Amino acid sequence: MEPQARRILVINGKGGCGKTTIATNLAVAYAAKGMEVALVDNDPQASSTYWGEQRASDLPPVHVVRAHERSNMYQTQTYHNRVAPETERIIVDGHSSARDRDLEDLLKQADVILVPLLPSSIDIRAGGLFIANLLTHRAFRSAPRPVGVIANRVQPNTDTHAKLMHFLGCLDVPAVATFRDSPIYSDAIEVGQGIVDMRDCRAARKETVAWRALVDWIEDQPPSICNTSQSLRQRPKAAGRHRSNKNSASA
Repeated sequence: MEPQARRILVINGKGGCGKTTIATNLAVAYAAKGMEVALVDNDPQASSTYWGEQRASDLPPVHVVRAHERSNMYQTQTYHNRVAPETERIIVDGHSSARDRDLEDLLKQADVILVPLLPSSIDIRAGGLFIANLLTHRAFRSAPRPVGVIANRVQPNTDTHAKLMHFLGCLDVPAVATFRDSPIYSDAIEVGQGIVDMRDCRAARKETVAWRALVDWIEDQPPSICNTSQSLRQRPKAAGRHRSNKNSASA
């Protein structure tokens, strides 16, 4: 793998938070920039793998690595999970049940960590516990890296939205993106696409700006080789918020 390859881990300890939606759309956003992208499906549910099987060959390519599958008797797991040498960005769809050694391996290999949260009391509580455990995990403490929280499936100007925004404001990590609860995302998943692919769809075009802002935030983070505990002690700068005529663009 070339030195410029960066690995972005999308993970939360609670299932159903939209990890695959974030991971697939992020992979597409990078592929649309002309980058060589690998999407590593680490989740036993294999949702990212299903997405990749639906993706049309005339769209910007995203190479899916089926890391959730066991290697056969003639391959090592490392060989099974390999990516092409020219890969520039690796998006990892982490599984919610990752514990102990599995979680440690995911954290050690990540350059940037994204944690999606849903705006419900149960998800906020579970997400807060996961983030606390993440920040105190031995693999993270030994080599800190940027962490960003994503407010996912949000209905703007609702009580649950306000509750989630209040919670995110109390965290010691930045809220780097807010995405709306829109059927356009499930439509995209079903056909192996991302929001950035859907240029003829007005609803998708409104969301594209928010995805580009998330990519910009990731790219603004220092490479892991330069990361030290001291340099990452300061709160990273949050991504700028995109606003439409009435509400902020979220997804």
